Amino acid sequence: MSWILKGIVAIGLILYPFLVGYSLANGQYIWVSCLLIVFGVIRLLSKGNALLWPLTGFAILCGGLSLVLKDHAWLKLYPVFMSVGALIVFAMTLVKPPSMIERFARLAEPDLPPEGVIWTKKVTIVWCGFFVVNAVIALVTVLFTSTKIWVLYNGFISYLLMGVLLLGEYLLRKRQQRLHEMQKMN
Repeated sequence: MSWILKGIVAIGLILYPFLVGYSLANGQYIWVSCLLIVFGVIRLLSKGNALLWPLTGFAILCGGLSLVLKDHAWLKLYPVFMSVGALIVFAMTLVKPPSMIERFARLAEPDLPPEGVIWTKKVTIVWCGFFVVNAVIALVTVLFTSTKIWVLYNGFISYLLMGVLLLGEYLLRKRQQRLHEMQKMN
């Protein structure tokens, strides 16, 4: 898949909660259902990482069920399934290493030391915990809150929390590396 198409799909999925909120406010959720299916099919047909298949499958499933059952609730459930899918992806890398965070860390640091491998495995476990909590909160927003609260959490707060976790992990990893280097010198 070209980088332009990947970018369009990524932006569409990031903006997804806002698109759903807008479509529900205007009583037009069918186009978002179709868009979700199209994004899923594009990702399915692209030569990409097989690890992303749960996320792709959930996009097609939620969009399809929304259309077939004529029920917008499936669109609101998509962030729940995305967290469950991400949990599956991250957990699979714990069973079949390298862990997901190790893969990310090696993009910047190909020669990750053994201590870094241990660290990234622990951080992957933290991310798994995050995805469990995020899925539960996203489900609560579907079942017990207004669409405005659903959009606020799933379109802003959850992304903010992910950003804080990413930044926190990066800063702690750099701190851990400095401490390890100082221990080597002593």
